[in-house]
Amino acid sequence: MFDATDCIPMKSRAAPGRRCAGFTLVELLVVIGIIAVLIGILLPVLSGAREASKKAACGSNLRQIVLAATLYSSDNKGYWPPAHLFFYSQNNHRWHGTRPNGSTPFDFETSPMVTQLGTPRIKECPSFDFTEGVGFERACGGYGYNATYLGSSLGDAALVASPMPYEVFELRVINVPAKQSQIRRASEKVAFADTAIANPALIEYSFVTPPLDTDGNKTSPSIHFRHRKQANIAWADGHVTSERFEWTYPKNIYGAANESMMLGFFGGVDNRLFQRE
Repeated sequence: MFDATDCIPMKSRAAPGRRCAGFTLVELLVVIGIIAVLIGILLPVLSGAREASKKAACGSNLRQIVLAATLYSSDNKGYWPPAHLFFYSQNNHRWHGTRPNGSTPFDFETSPMVTQLGTPRIKECPSFDFTEGVGFERACGGYGYNATYLGSSLGDAALVASPMPYEVFELRVINVPAKQSQIRRASEKVAFADTAIANPALIEYSFVTPPLDTDGNKTSPSIHFRHRKQANIAWADGHVTSERFEWTYPKNIYGAANESMMLGFFGGVDNRLFQRE
């Protein structure tokens, strides 16, 4: 039977003694606190993952660079690429390019290794934060070459000690890199590495500086431990490792504090990791 009350909507009411569902201020604060703690935990993890990715990309770059150097030696009678040519008289030629004068950046397209390297992007370390457009090695990128012992013959003590005119010295010593057959225990010899120098801010630098110069004097370190106190090192046999910062000299030639810039060395206070023999 039809009942008229069936057409009248019923007003809903909360039962006596009950409150509507929702969050109290205390509950919201607890949730916000938990989220803040989670963010605090996750941010360092994400930051570490990002840096690990950059470090891996940097290591891949160095692996390609040292491979390019060995390919160059195969195409050039066993000689490694020259680190520089006419360094004392002109100073405008590097393994990664040339420049018309000292006030301009290096041009990658004129590198002796341009065929093997392929692209200038290979010189760019994603973790290298430097003052762009400043310094005497502009556009060299984030990596340096063992110029003294592999990229030239400056480390050949017997040859350097031989009396010869200045012009001949450049032709026979400065311009002549090592041959592959001259590198003993290649897996223990530094070829390329993460590099920079401070003057006083970080700038690019083309060479890996050993602890001592050829006269036994202290040098300005250029290995840059930019990956959380670690540096990627490419060895002369082609493998790449990550080495931890161990020691440094207090100041470089420009008076900059090396340790605060993470410029230094690993291994002993000698040149055994750099020498051909």
